[in-house]
Order: sequence, then C-alpha cells, then structure tokens
Amino acid sequence: MPQLRLEFRGRAFKILKSLPRETQMEINTDLNILCLGRFNELDIRKIQGTESGYRMRVGRWRILFNLFSKERKIDVVDIFLKKSGSDYQKRKSLLK
Repeated sequence: MPQLRLEFRGRAFKILKSLPRETQMEINTDLNILCLGRFNELDIRKIQGTESGYRMRVGRWRILFNLFSKERKIDVVDIFLKKSGSDYQKRKSLLK
C-alpha cells in the first residue's frame, strides 16, 4: 500500500515545534505509523459530526486531523492537551 502524504496546517506545525523534543519525537513516531496506514496500532477515533475528522491520542496530547483517502492525504489541523470533553466541539470547525 502506498504511503499517505502528511501535511500540517500552520497552527499544528507551530504547536509541534514549540513542544519538548521528546514529545515531538513521540508524536512524529505515531504520525509516521499513521502515514504507513497502520491505523490499528494507534489510538484513533472518528470525530462525531465530521466527514473526515479524526483524533489520535499520543500520551496526554491529541492530534486532530482530516483523512482524505481518495487523495491519500492526512491534514494535521491541531495539536493540544485535552482538558475536557468539549475540546473537540470547540475545534470541530477546524476539520474542514
């Protein structure tokens, strides 16, 4: 299976670069697994009410992304620490 292309929106890239190196490496490792299409190895959930929105859990961090299977592309839109259940509702507008 061909690898998925990974793209970052400015917000997500800026947050990733501001994280401690160890956290960056954990997130990058899981994103590489995601790009290889090995979804069952990761903690991924579909975001309710979106067509292509998903979240991936990496330790305490959450990575919000759109998965475009026809284009074979992953669009990382946000990286954040989950504090409450409404965190996803607040960010749902980013998943377009």
